[in-house]
Amino acid sequence: MTKVVNFEGDAYVTDEKNRGRQETRYHIVSEVTEEFQELSYEWPGLKSVGVVMSFRQEGNEVPEIPMIRYYISSAELSAKKLAEAARQHWFVENKLHWSLDVALREDACKIHRGQAAENLARIRHIALNYLKGETRFKGGIRRKQKKAALDETYLADILAV
Repeated sequence: MTKVVNFEGDAYVTDEKNRGRQETRYHIVSEVTEEFQELSYEWPGLKSVGVVMSFRQEGNEVPEIPMIRYYISSAELSAKKLAEAARQHWFVENKLHWSLDVALREDACKIHRGQAAENLARIRHIALNYLKGETRFKGGIRRKQKKAALDETYLADILAV
């Protein structure tokens, strides 16, 4: 941990307090050396490697073991840009999964045979995109689903988008 805090390269720290939790994230970025680039033949154009180490503390508890995530990029990133990009990625990812779980109950699906789970996930993504694309009816995804189930004209409108 002291190596992270005392890192002399490009580093950036964020500290957030939200809903009784405090999360501190250490972002470290290193440029890819020419020698490393020669070894990274699977990632042509690799420019930077980043590490995000985050500590989450809830209430007065001692912080948990850190969560460590590694990133590679074809862009020359600063530690601050890595922090912004990683945060944006997880925001989009969490928003999508929340929509899939709440509106389409993806986590409740018990189908796991063969490729069925992956096929259904793709169908859910398509359905979610169609429902989000329909803007004339003001309502959430669940209300749009119900309206489409009860009104074939509305279902046809959604599918024609």
